[in-house]
Amino acid sequence: MVDPAAAACGGKTVTHSIMAPEDSRHPDADLLARFVHALVDFVLPPRCLICGRWLSSSREGRLCVPCTALFAGAGSPLCPRCGALFASREGGDHLCGRCLRQRLFFDAARTLSRYEGSVRETVHRLKYRGHTMLAGPLGKLMADRGRVLLPADGCDLIVPVPLHVRRLRERGYNQSALLARSIGSRWGVRVDSVSLCKTRWTPPQTALTVSARRVNLRGAFSWRGAPLRGARVVLVDDVATSGSTMNECARVLKQAGAARVDVLTLARTQEECFR
Repeated sequence: MVDPAAAACGGKTVTHSIMAPEDSRHPDADLLARFVHALVDFVLPPRCLICGRWLSSSREGRLCVPCTALFAGAGSPLCPRCGALFASREGGDHLCGRCLRQRLFFDAARTLSRYEGSVRETVHRLKYRGHTMLAGPLGKLMADRGRVLLPADGCDLIVPVPLHVRRLRERGYNQSALLARSIGSRWGVRVDSVSLCKTRWTPPQTALTVSARRVNLRGAFSWRGAPLRGARVVLVDDVATSGSTMNECARVLKQAGAARVDVLTLARTQEECFR
C-alpha cells in the first residue's frame, strides 16, 4: 500500500527495510535502562513464558534459550516456493509436488518451526487458552528470523490472516493479528488488521482433504481497504497446514493490487499435508 509518507516522495511507494534498525540511544539512557531492569529482576525474578524456567535477567527477553531454540528448527529440506517441510530430514531443497502442478498466488512462504511437540503446545496456549502474553516474544522471534528466511529485502505492509467475526467473538482476539503487531513494531512497518476480512463462515479445516479445503475457502476472504497499488505485503499466520488459507488470502491481496505477497508463519506441518 502507498505509505502515508509517500505524498512527500512524489506519490511513490515508500518501502520499509526489514533490516535491524540502528541503536541510536544515548549511553546514559542505556545505563538507566540497565538499572531499571536490574531492580525489576530483583523484585520480580523473570521466568520463561513457555517452560517456567528462571531467567538470569529480563533483558534476555521473555523466553529462555532452550525454548527460543524450539522455533529455529524448520530448516532444509523444504520447498523453496511454498516452504513445505518434507518428512525426511535428509537431502536438499526442491519444489514439492503441489508447486509443480498447482497455481500459487503467494510468492514465497517460510516458517520458524515444525508444528509438533512443545511448539504445538505453545501455539495451542496462544491460540486456544488465552495466553496472549506469548504473542510479543513469539512475534519478536518471527521478526528476527523473518529477516533471514524471507527472500524479499523489504515490505510495505504486514497483514494478518483474519478470523470470521463469529470466531473472533468466541475467542476474543486474533492470535495472528497479535503476532503481526509484534513483527510490525520490530520492523517499523505498518500493520493492517482490518482491511483483509473473512466474510463467509467456513467449517473447520482439520477434517477436510486438501482439495476440500480449497473449495471450503473459495470466496471466503475479501479486501475492504484502499487499493494496494504495487505494495509488497507480508501475510502473517500462526500455523500453516494445507496452505489453502494463505493461498486464498494471497489471491485476494493480489487482486487488490499487491505486487508481491510473502507468507511468514510461526509453525507448519510437514509435507504430507501438502499432497
